[in-house]
Amino acid sequence: MANWTDLPIDLLVVIAENLPSIEDFSTFSSVCKEWQSATTILKKKPSLPTRYPRIMLPEKLDTNGQGNQDNRCFLNLLTSKTYELKLPEASGRKCVGAHYGWLLTVGSDLQINLLHPFSRQQICLPPMLTFPDQYEYDDEFTPQDVYDLFVRKIVMSSNPCKETNNHDCVIMAIYGEYEVLAFARLGDKVWTNITVPSRCYEDIVYYNGKFYAVDCHGVVVVCDLDDTNGPKATVVAPAPSGTFDWIQKYLVESSGHLLLVSRTRGGLLYENVLHDEEEEDDNEDNNEVDEEEEKDGENDKVDDDDEEDDEENDKVDDDVEQDDDGDNDDKEEDDDNVEQDNDDDNDNEEPSYYTIGFSVLKLEECQEKGNDCAYRLNEVPTLGDQALFLGNNVSISLSSSNCIKANCIYFSEDNYELYSTERGGGGYDTGIFNLEDGTIQLNYAGESRSCLAPPLWYI
Repeated sequence: MANWTDLPIDLLVVIAENLPSIEDFSTFSSVCKEWQSATTILKKKPSLPTRYPRIMLPEKLDTNGQGNQDNRCFLNLLTSKTYELKLPEASGRKCVGAHYGWLLTVGSDLQINLLHPFSRQQICLPPMLTFPDQYEYDDEFTPQDVYDLFVRKIVMSSNPCKETNNHDCVIMAIYGEYEVLAFARLGDKVWTNITVPSRCYEDIVYYNGKFYAVDCHGVVVVCDLDDTNGPKATVVAPAPSGTFDWIQKYLVESSGHLLLVSRTRGGLLYENVLHDEEEEDDNEDNNEVDEEEEKDGENDKVDDDDEEDDEENDKVDDDVEQDDDGDNDDKEEDDDNVEQDNDDDNDNEEPSYYTIGFSVLKLEECQEKGNDCAYRLNEVPTLGDQALFLGNNVSISLSSSNCIKANCIYFSEDNYELYSTERGGGGYDTGIFNLEDGTIQLNYAGESRSCLAPPLWYI
């Protein structure tokens, strides 16, 4: 029987260059010294996808609170262990999850790159200032002030390393102050806007050869990049009933179907939102009641005048009693202030926001006559053997395995407007949501917070 260690080195190099995933490459190099030496001969490591999602943790900050570390830590879901990669190309840069093992990085130099952490290969994309819609900059407000929030999300149509023609890989982005859509092909010098029916888009997915996007209302659009009148987006599904703009939306393909996933958050911040909405409903009801009460107002006015005389007499007695108890009232007021301060301190310990649940809808083709939309939305009670990975990465569905739980949603921190105001930044609003029983558990027990780039799914 032939000895595997005696395989020709040229053959081993060819095998190493054509392995399908990062995990396979690592296993290959650990077989024996001869196989490991074959990987060192490679001019560069291949830019491979990862078979299992990993959590990319934020870079550690220096004593001045600046991120300047060359190494980045990754958490392997399969082994529950963290490991470091030397990655100076990501130092001090905002990282957004792309796909196929790639990250998108944006820095204060306003350059946008695709970066593969394993091979450290970089692909330059058009710079930030080539997006058509920009903030109104001046001497006091520069592009460097917003580079870390300018690009909200990107999705690629294919793995850029697998395409023989650069233009076959299209990158779609949600960007800018109004969170609109733009795209670029590899090799393009500028980003091209897509004419959209609304603003504030929250997610994109590449599905059945086309890009789909969803806005904050839950309206789903499909993008036509080759329209004769220019790239445009057309509504294919209306907003689901009973949703609100503050409920975050995602699009993900799962088992061949297009899913609209809604993420609901709670906490002190959202209690105020809910309170405001309840007040609006109450105001509408009160307006109707006020119209009826105005009719009775004239009749009650006479009775009110008689009661005012009695109230004046009672007020004199109340003032005398108040003088007698003034000292006690002052003391009670001081005690109340102390209790209020303690309550405020306790309130501050509670996170201002956190995820409390998800709902899943499936877009199904609509054949009803008179319906202007191509799809209708139906509730999905279970994901079956699939698990969803949502956050500041491409939304993706994977089959369950020994490290991925079925019928669960793995989520990470991804709302800059929320975590940028938190002390220490974002990173605590991550977890695993069980769609069957509605429970949430931690997916990472360590402390990992950042205002620049919280933990994200590396897929």
